[in-house]
Amino acid sequence: MQFSLSSILVTLAVVSSATAAVREGTTKRSADTTEGECNGTSCQVGFDNFECNKGSCAGPKGGDGKRCTVVDNPDGSTTSWCPGCSDPNLC
Repeated sequence: MQFSLSSILVTLAVVSSATAAVREGTTKRSADTTEGECNGTSCQVGFDNFECNKGSCAGPKGGDGKRCTVVDNPDGSTTSWCPGCSDPNLC
């Protein structure tokens, strides 16, 4: 099979414009949560460490390896829920 350069470029243009249209129509979920573990004074998710916003990994209920949760807020910010926070479902 032979393809001409112009047919390849046209195909790429169509695919990229369709992808852009799909992205514009999607909206971010209200909140995405990711579980992590306390690592010193922060909540570690993968290789990222997040400062505890609610509760404390270093407090009396904290400690290395304790469960914590990072919530991606709709405004683009994150909130880290660490042991001792006010919502037992998140900390």
